[in-house]
Amino acid sequence: MHRVPLVVGRPRLRRNARDAYSQFQAATAIGLPNGVTFPDTSLGRQLKQVAQIIAGRNVLGVRRQVFYVQWGGWDFHDEVLNSMNNMMPVVSKALKAFYDCTVAMGVANDVTTFTASDFGRTLTSNAMGSDHAWGGNQLVVGGAVRGKRIYGTFPDLSLDSARDAGRGNLIPTTSVDQYAAELALWMGVNRSDLDKVLPNIPNFWNPQTAGGPLGFLV
Repeated sequence: MHRVPLVVGRPRLRRNARDAYSQFQAATAIGLPNGVTFPDTSLGRQLKQVAQIIAGRNVLGVRRQVFYVQWGGWDFHDEVLNSMNNMMPVVSKALKAFYDCTVAMGVANDVTTFTASDFGRTLTSNAMGSDHAWGGNQLVVGGAVRGKRIYGTFPDLSLDSARDAGRGNLIPTTSVDQYAAELALWMGVNRSDLDKVLPNIPNFWNPQTAGGPLGFLV
């Protein structure tokens, strides 16, 4: 006798998935403000989608939203100058369009955009590019950002400086834990829970200190 297995709950999962998709479609169908044009690039299209989801936040019924967008191709082992010259304007235009859109929607103070990378670049060249390194720079944009400033200690860019670990591989002056802690506090993580989210933060900053570890967010 052939028995057909009964899978309990699968129709409900399918129905929930359809309902969630319909809700998402309704939320993202809300138009964006007039006068804001996103560039037709991979990064521009991703950030436009994020803006549409933010616009539909009331339909989705969410209080906090976290989005990840990704654009690769920054591992410049060759053609570093040409690549940077071509790619940085793409980042600049996409971020500006996204920020302008949050201003037009009246949510600029509630939206913070930041970059992240798992490695930096060496100061020395490998003929046409550079190799993997430690220290790097990040960008933070938003209405709650104390902008137009450099946070942390700007390094000495000369070779064989005190922070050059070899071949222009700079030892960072600011830890990624401090950077993440500033953002976590702004997102609403309690100071008493910060070491649970970032176990290494006590090595760089005391969470009971007033303000944020770097001070770039209001």
